[in-house]
Amino acid sequence: MARAQGISPALLGRWQHEALKAAVPSSAERDEIKQLRAELRRVEMERDMLKKVVTIFAQPPPS
Repeated sequence: MARAQGISPALLGRWQHEALKAAVPSSAERDEIKQLRAELRRVEMERDMLKKVVTIFAQPPPS
């Protein structure tokens, strides 16, 4: 495949290695993703609670 494109197989192998390395998140990136997902869940829960509060206070008071 590499030769058909006019490049050396070693160069193609190096490109493949670099692409795979860049595609896999590092340990620090995985930790950050985990933290951001937890924060997102917390913020979504707060949003849902606020929606309920707004609904309750938007109702007319009982007569």
